Amino acid sequence: MPSISPTDFLDVAGNILERMDIRDSSAPGLLDVKINLTGVAQHGFATASGLNDYDYQNLSSLSMGPKSAMQVHTVNKIPIPAEILEHFKHIKCHCMMGLFPEIGRAWLTIDSEIYIWTYEQARDVAYYDGLNHLIVSVGLAKPKPGVFISDVKYLLILTTPIEIIVLGVTFADTTKIISSPMRNMQSTTTFEEMQLMNKPIFILNSDNVAINVVQCSQNGRIFLGGRDGCLYEIDYHADSSWFGKRCKKVNHSQSVVSAMVPNFLKLFTENDPIVSIVIDDHRQLLYTLTEKGSIDAWNIGTDCSSTRRFARVSQNEVMQRASSILKTVDNSIFSKIKSICPLSIDDSLNLNLLAITQSGVRLFFATRPLSSAQNPSQQHLQQQQIQLSQTLQKQTSTNFPSTNTSGLVSAQSAQDLSKPQGLYLYHVRLPPGYTPNTTVNKPKQVHSAYYSEGTLLLISTSQQDQDHLWSISSAPFLSRPYLAEATAVLSLDGIVWSLAEVRDKCESKLNSILRKAKKAKKVVLLTNQGAHIIALLKPVDILQQLLTAYSGPHNEAVKAFFQIQTESEACTTSLLIACADQFRNTDLAIWAAQALLLYGGEPYYHYQMLANAQGGTSKINPMNPALHMGHYGVDRNTPQMFVSTPMPHTAGGGFQMPRSPQSSHTMQQTQYPLSPIPGQDTGYDGGLIVNDYSTVIYSAKHDGLYLYVARLLRPIWKKRCVDTNLCSTVTQSDCTLILEDLFSLRAFMDAYIVNDCSGLSRNTYSTQTSVSNGFSHVLPAHTQLSTHEQRNVTEQAQSEEKQSLSALYQLIKHVCEILSLWKILSEHQFQVLATQLTKEEQTTLSSCTFRDLTLTRTDSCALLIATLINSYLKDNASVSIISAKLREVCPNLYRHEDAVTFKATEILLSAKSCEASEGKNEKLCTALQLCKDAAPNLPLQNICQQFSIAGFGEGVIELTATCAAKIDPEENGIRYYNCDEPTEDTEGYAAYSARMTCYKEVRLMLDTIYQNYCNANETQEFEFQRQICDTSEKRFSVQIRKLVNLAIQIKDPLLHITLYQWLMAHDMISELLALPEPSLGEFLRRNVVNNPGNLNLVDLLWKYYEKNGRHAEAAHILDNLASTESECILLDQRIEYLARAVMCLRNDSSGFSIANGVLLKELEDKLEIARVQKCILDTFSAYIAPDHRVLQAIEKLNFTLYDITQLYQQFADPFDLWECKLTILNCSHHNDPLLIETVWSQIINKAVVGKGTTQERCTRLFTKIESLVKEFRESGHCFPLAFIIRELELKACQLQFPEGIVPEKLVAMNIDIELLMEYYFRMISMNERVWANEGNEWHLVQSSIRVVTLLCGNLRSIWHRSKRRILGKAQDIVSTCLSFCYQKPDTEHLRSSLKSLQCQLQDNLL
Repeated sequence: MPSISPTDFLDVAGNILERMDIRDSSAPGLLDVKINLTGVAQHGFATASGLNDYDYQNLSSLSMGPKSAMQVHTVNKIPIPAEILEHFKHIKCHCMMGLFPEIGRAWLTIDSEIYIWTYEQARDVAYYDGLNHLIVSVGLAKPKPGVFISDVKYLLILTTPIEIIVLGVTFADTTKIISSPMRNMQSTTTFEEMQLMNKPIFILNSDNVAINVVQCSQNGRIFLGGRDGCLYEIDYHADSSWFGKRCKKVNHSQSVVSAMVPNFLKLFTENDPIVSIVIDDHRQLLYTLTEKGSIDAWNIGTDCSSTRRFARVSQNEVMQRASSILKTVDNSIFSKIKSICPLSIDDSLNLNLLAITQSGVRLFFATRPLSSAQNPSQQHLQQQQIQLSQTLQKQTSTNFPSTNTSGLVSAQSAQDLSKPQGLYLYHVRLPPGYTPNTTVNKPKQVHSAYYSEGTLLLISTSQQDQDHLWSISSAPFLSRPYLAEATAVLSLDGIVWSLAEVRDKCESKLNSILRKAKKAKKVVLLTNQGAHIIALLKPVDILQQLLTAYSGPHNEAVKAFFQIQTESEACTTSLLIACADQFRNTDLAIWAAQALLLYGGEPYYHYQMLANAQGGTSKINPMNPALHMGHYGVDRNTPQMFVSTPMPHTAGGGFQMPRSPQSSHTMQQTQYPLSPIPGQDTGYDGGLIVNDYSTVIYSAKHDGLYLYVARLLRPIWKKRCVDTNLCSTVTQSDCTLILEDLFSLRAFMDAYIVNDCSGLSRNTYSTQTSVSNGFSHVLPAHTQLSTHEQRNVTEQAQSEEKQSLSALYQLIKHVCEILSLWKILSEHQFQVLATQLTKEEQTTLSSCTFRDLTLTRTDSCALLIATLINSYLKDNASVSIISAKLREVCPNLYRHEDAVTFKATEILLSAKSCEASEGKNEKLCTALQLCKDAAPNLPLQNICQQFSIAGFGEGVIELTATCAAKIDPEENGIRYYNCDEPTEDTEGYAAYSARMTCYKEVRLMLDTIYQNYCNANETQEFEFQRQICDTSEKRFSVQIRKLVNLAIQIKDPLLHITLYQWLMAHDMISELLALPEPSLGEFLRRNVVNNPGNLNLVDLLWKYYEKNGRHAEAAHILDNLASTESECILLDQRIEYLARAVMCLRNDSSGFSIANGVLLKELEDKLEIARVQKCILDTFSAYIAPDHRVLQAIEKLNFTLYDITQLYQQFADPFDLWECKLTILNCSHHNDPLLIETVWSQIINKAVVGKGTTQERCTRLFTKIESLVKEFRESGHCFPLAFIIRELELKACQLQFPEGIVPEKLVAMNIDIELLMEYYFRMISMNERVWANEGNEWHLVQSSIRVVTLLCGNLRSIWHRSKRRILGKAQDIVSTCLSFCYQKPDTEHLRSSLKSLQCQLQDNLL
């Protein structure tokens, strides 16, 4: 059998089911089809029937040999209880009998006493004898809600000529259990041990008007028919009002004017007592029948004040109108209307009332005139057709598609037309016996009638003490396009006092058409001999009789039954027997299944559609493929039906029916227009379902199965799942009823359909239009198609039907799971579970129908299941039992992984309360193993969240890794990552995304741990808790390392990526770099490539290389980092990068390759230049108030590295940074003595420029010289000492520094004293005039004396081998100075000092 995906089978079956349900539910009422639409709507005037031989037919075509098929049979006869008959001996003047079908009881009055008993068992006799006057009428009402206490179930109304008494009816035991004979279920009832309250609840005065009849509505209103012809109502309330009593009698017939007429004048008026009242509760209409045959129509509204009479027709008016319609019969048969029956909406949308005369003539009335009544009917059908066509196009949405209002009347006008306007005679139906060739007697002296679902029961009196029951039913001929009925006559034992339908005590609240079709309707006839219960057999009962009589379906009678019923309807009827519980595993069920498969036909393609495909033309409407068989499947050979007499256009009374000009023209053309026209489209398509996507026409058994399911699910299909209070709208018992039917149908399909959708034995291919053993529609012979082609087309049609039936079977299984789940939810306080959903989920559920729940809203079922299981978990209850139950009844809604998930949740919750660590770990591991077995089809997020809450991070890592491995068993995601994520590999990307989705839970778990750690630290606010914080931090670090090491052991780079990203995001760099995994380097490298501007990633990469011994690669990255142009890297950081790079290359493990050597040299040079750049930057940064140019220079120096030339030209030279120039000259080894001397001169001049005392200037100068000496004393060409000494001596002379300060400071700077004496000897020998020009010609002599003095004081530190040479140089200086002093006057002091030094030097030489 062709496989259909789970989503497709719901769509396919749901669409076909929707179309079938629309057609079936939108079909007009029985009488609309048989009478109104086929006669009245066609001709525009009232019609009549019953004069044609085809109007009344018997079941002879279904003859079963000596025994014919029955349409009514006696179920039981129950006599009147003996204790009641004893009281007949004491009767004085009057007795009456009647039925209370609401409570399954009959009643009998004897004078002023009433006796009530159950007519089915003739027991539980209750009586009331508290009256003093004769009882003239009796009624039973269900009280209005909230008026009486809950014990009062019904109100018993007894009327006498004097007063009206209302008694309370209670039941001693309201929990009696009654088991349904049709089902294995139990139902409660209140029909046991009836009790009447001793004291009346209300007593009203009758105002001397005897009440003939009491009738009550379903909402508790009590109406009375008086002997004066007036309609009364007992208006009662819970409390008395300001202006009225709690209970009062209201006369609806009396106007204000008539109320002012004195009572003695009313004695001269002729009364017409009311003898019958019937109520149409759905339309809120009430009809009364008087003794003289007049009919009043009332609109009772919603309360007593809204009741009004809108029509009244007399017996004479009815006779005249009926006679004008049928002129060929004696008008006396239209006189004496004896009974009226309201027609429900199911019977007819337009007809409202059925009146039966004493001769058995049926008169069909409507409350709207013909012209206005046609429009709503046509509009209804047009709207249904529009819905159907839109459904076929849109494949059905959640609700019915909205239709365009074009061509329809406005809402206001439609509302006006729906209001009752009068009583209008639409159709006259003669009883049996008036057809030309009839052999049936006519009913006579009809005095009672009952009508329901196309069956009319007439009670006629043929003898004085015996009545006959006439059954006139159209049920066997539902497929006829005209009103054809079968008749049966049953003799009764006595006179019928009353008849009513037997209420089903176990009847469900669901209004199921299928359930009604299964069970024969029972009617109780109350005679003077007792209760006579009969059953009105339905088509299912007739088919059952036929199959039983002929021991199987292979008979012309069964075949004729399928012809009469139409094949799809007959197939549905067969399913009722085949799927019935009482016939399970019996021959009857097998025969019914065989009949369905034998006469259910075969799918086929319409031959005219195929001809059109070959180039021909087709005029057949694809929406109605059955038209070639006549309307409603009736063959054109069926004789046409004629109306006996057309209605003339006459005026008068409420019967005037305006006609259109077209209808007038029709009257002129023919005296007897056709009543039903076979094959004419009347707005309703009763044909087979046609597939939208092709021209295949499904078989009758296919449509029968879908029709069966549609009718079975119709009571709940479009019903809201919950009400406004979130209570389930379907009870547990409702679910049980529907599930039993579904399971029976499912078993039937398992046995007969699933294995072979074509039937038990497929008919061999034939080009004939029919076969002898069934009604298989096969492809007719066509000249353009060969036999082989026709066979292929037929096989294709059969294949499509197989798919459709397979989809239906899957849909049935799905609905069974939905309703089984709903039943379990109802057992667990559905409202409580629904309130635990979120507001959005509650809104979705409130707007959801069971159709939506089945086809599109399965997620709501999952939410409800989760809520149910969570309720168990919250109560610390085991979920094993409920989980097993859910797995049993709805395995697709509650899958194995769902059961595992909730079981794991239960274990996790128990682990939380476990104090012992070993027991807790064992439970956690058990839960983990369960989840790993069910992976990956489980709610990973929910499970991992629970693992995280339980502190089981290891479980999260293992479970996510298992899920990822099962989702991607071929490792396409890992391969996609290793291949640098190619864009064309969509499969790899999907697997990669799936794995990363799993590992997302690992990141969430780590976030939970981190957040708990942060929250714990925030609570530590005091000093004494710092130790606790340190402990918590250590515990956190240990836990993170443990989880990271566990994850690293799993060889999945995508899991590693998740960890790396999390560690980086939380600045746990040390833990990240501690990982030796090679995937970390690849991860960092890819991230650097993808995010070149992310310096943090680059920084991590070189640290990873350095830590793992890859020093050369680390050096390259550090070099690139240092050279990167970025505002984020300051110059100090660049120097550090270069220094680290140099260190990396100097490491032994980096190797000694030529390339590494060259790189090391380059890095060392870069580092030296960077330090020069740092010197320039520091100089700029030392400015107290830098200008814009300086700030811009600082920004540039931090932005990148410059070479030595750029530093000199762009910064040192433009900004006169002399010290930086000196540094640059020293770094570049630029040997330009003049330039160098100029720089030194500028440095010295700059040091003494500025405010301050001589001492401050002196200190400032020599501080600067000292720093420069430390930096450049070893540089050689950049440290011209002779020039520096001369410049210093000049500044000291100019600024009058202390005597000998220059040599003293230079010696303190560890300048070689021998070198100093050499430079001073040269200067003193030159005898320059510059000293005199500076103001002290003896300045150089004084400095020389200080140099020699310093030498004498430090002779011990001089190496002894150099001592004589140095002392000799000192003597030369002293001798030169003495020679210079002798040439000048006033030099005694200097000469004395020089001679003293000369002596010391001489002594040191010895």
